[in-house]
Amino acid sequence: MNNRFRLMKSAALIAVLLAPCAFLSSALAAKKEPARHWDFQTSKLDKEGIPEGWSYRGKPGTPDVKYEIVEDKELKHKVLHITSDKASGVIMVDCSDVDLKKYPIMRWRWKAVTLPTGADATVKSKDDQGIAVYVGYGKLTQSSISYNWQTETPKGKSGSSTYNWVVDVDWFTLRDKNDKKDTWFEEEVNVYDDMKKIFKKIPSDWALSISSNSQYTESKADVYLDYVEFVEKKSGDAKKDEKKEEKKDEKKEEKKDEKKDK
Repeated sequence: MNNRFRLMKSAALIAVLLAPCAFLSSALAAKKEPARHWDFQTSKLDKEGIPEGWSYRGKPGTPDVKYEIVEDKELKHKVLHITSDKASGVIMVDCSDVDLKKYPIMRWRWKAVTLPTGADATVKSKDDQGIAVYVGYGKLTQSSISYNWQTETPKGKSGSSTYNWVVDVDWFTLRDKNDKKDTWFEEEVNVYDDMKKIFKKIPSDWALSISSNSQYTESKADVYLDYVEFVEKKSGDAKKDEKKEEKKDEKKEEKKDEKKDK
């Protein structure tokens, strides 16, 4: 009897001790993780000086952009350091496996130390950006959306540009020369909504690109990138979208009924 009581007591104690672990496991399972996340905390540069896992594209006749993976004193981990000296270049990674309907929000953290002198996206001869985050698709012809850190082009301004008759870019200025230098900023945009509005579709094959340009202004850019990720919408925003879709469906049904009555 005593042994049985001891066993029951021990089992009860174990259950009490394991309860927090079970709760923690449930909490971890419920935690929303990014669909895709790229950072440089454990990354290395390949033989060509490009971050592993990314591909590079430069511009013929123009110096290449330089990359370093360095320790950031404020964040206390490694980040990507990008320098452009009269240069132009972009690193790219395939994002075709990202479900944008489920993970529509692109979020990243960046900072600028030096921006191209006098750069302005509205003037073709000065169309440089210290750093820009692109999403785009296409091979022979390309369509892209660009979120830029500009110099003279004011924050909040947007526009479109065409390069060599085959590359169309719709751009948005998120930061400019008036934003504090050498300071980290976190950005968040709804890529799904922007693609639907600009491309009129969600491409099946598309890529994420990080560019830096200073060739037109013949100057320099010195910028940093911490990470880029795709995440779910906040629950409140998702509910708002659901209500909008419901209203659209209701209007469609009303129109159908009106046509039937006629």
